Amino acid sequence: MSRIPTGIKVPDVVANIDTAQVAAKVESFKKWTIGTFKNSKQQLLEHMGKIDKTVDPEFEAQCEVLKDIHRRYGLVVAAAKNFSHVLTQMAEAEKKLSESFYQLSMKEEQIKAQCTMTSETMRGVGEQAASLDACLRYFISSMETVYNQTITDTLHTIYNTESARIEYDVDRNDISAATNPPQGQLTKNLPVGATEKCEEKKAKYEKLKNDAKIKMRLLEENRISVVAAQLEKLQSALAAYYSGNAKLLEASVRELSFLQSPQPSFIPTM
Repeated sequence: MSRIPTGIKVPDVVANIDTAQVAAKVESFKKWTIGTFKNSKQQLLEHMGKIDKTVDPEFEAQCEVLKDIHRRYGLVVAAAKNFSHVLTQMAEAEKKLSESFYQLSMKEEQIKAQCTMTSETMRGVGEQAASLDACLRYFISSMETVYNQTITDTLHTIYNTESARIEYDVDRNDISAATNPPQGQLTKNLPVGATEKCEEKKAKYEKLKNDAKIKMRLLEENRISVVAAQLEKLQSALAAYYSGNAKLLEASVRELSFLQSPQPSFIPTM
């Protein structure tokens, strides 16, 4: 018996539901749920050392090195931002001190010359701090691109490779368990196309691993040259600032601003 009272029209949205489409979505969600469970189980058993996993020691070592380098670039970015904040505050404080000496010179005729000289000195010091901060901001912008985009792009491929490896190992271990059961248990029939599906996942894993290796090689080559150029200009700016060479400091600001920012990725999408 229908629960819809007589005389009430069923909304078109409900009446026109495509049951086939709904069934397809339910089946897709079911497959995703089962796949997610199997992948999580595979990772847990690997962590406990109770299941076999595909291992490439050299590739995994390279990935760990890159992850550590990425972490260290993050520390550089954070420290540089903190230094920039301090420089900004110091430049403002020096400008205010310069202005205060100037205001004092307007009333103290007997020490006007000394106040004016001190005011000019502090103004110059404040301008140099602001110039160094400008250099530092150009440097930070470049390092943020390297940290947040360039290296992250390669790490994304590495994480995709790891996911593909887990999916492949799930199918590989399923086939192994079905064809080589524990003693006393019967051999299970494999689902149709299970072996072909496993080979496809293996091919996907191998391709992603190869892509990741290429990206890591190109990343290292380009990252070193880009960061080295940025560091040379920053070193010149620091030397000019601490030696009081205002003209050299201004030149360093211009040179850093003209340097091309690092690209988000050094290689085309694969």
